[in-house]
Amino acid sequence: MLCWQLWSEFLLEWNLTRRYWFDTLAGLLASVLFFYSMVLGLENLTPEGLASLGLDLGPLLLVFAAFNLVVGTFQSIAYSVQSEAALGTLEHLGLARGGLLRQLLLRALVRGLQGITTSALVLLPLALLLGVRLAPAPWWPLSLLLLYLAALGFALGMGALALHFKQVEGFFTIVQFLFLPYFFSLVRFAPWMTPLPFAPGTQLLKLALTGEGASPGLLLLAFVQALLFLGAGLFAMAWVYAGVRRRGLLGRY
Repeated sequence: MLCWQLWSEFLLEWNLTRRYWFDTLAGLLASVLFFYSMVLGLENLTPEGLASLGLDLGPLLLVFAAFNLVVGTFQSIAYSVQSEAALGTLEHLGLARGGLLRQLLLRALVRGLQGITTSALVLLPLALLLGVRLAPAPWWPLSLLLLYLAALGFALGMGALALHFKQVEGFFTIVQFLFLPYFFSLVRFAPWMTPLPFAPGTQLLKLALTGEGASPGLLLLAFVQALLFLGAGLFAMAWVYAGVRRRGLLGRY
């Protein structure tokens, strides 16, 4: 039954992508143009360009890819809850086998895979356009997995807010805008940044995609942080889900 539920989510996402292909392509183009225009703006800040700002295009592009992955995962659960509430079908997800939490996790998995594919489709053209050389290390899937698990935990926490308040788009817009300067501050990674949220996973992804080695300490911290985020997110979602069911608020917009 679990496989059928997962397959249903794949079919749903495929049909949405196929039906709204124009919006999907426009979104990809918007991401490419956004980063490219940002690079052009930074280069024009000083006559010497990015070098005078202490920035390198390679790390900047890879941090942008990490930002896209985290934000895309964050949206996968929170916006699902909000949109299902708006359609009046949130309670139907709660009646699915395994309950709402399982269904949201399956949907997040499918949309996470879509988000990784989208990030790759944005990263590769930008790398070619800007002349950034990528040399992935054999362990790059591990870095991607750890960053995704941390992002999934955060997404579950934000999904808990959406489950309680239902209409949260304004607040989530603020969160996304705060993420942008935060992630780009990680371009100049320093040892003191290691414990910061998403910092070890982002740094691991940068090292993995450029073929560099990572210290065992950084790898361990990224693993621990991913588990902490995931555990906290699952607890928050389960706690809020129990609360809205007890108060009869699950299907109320």
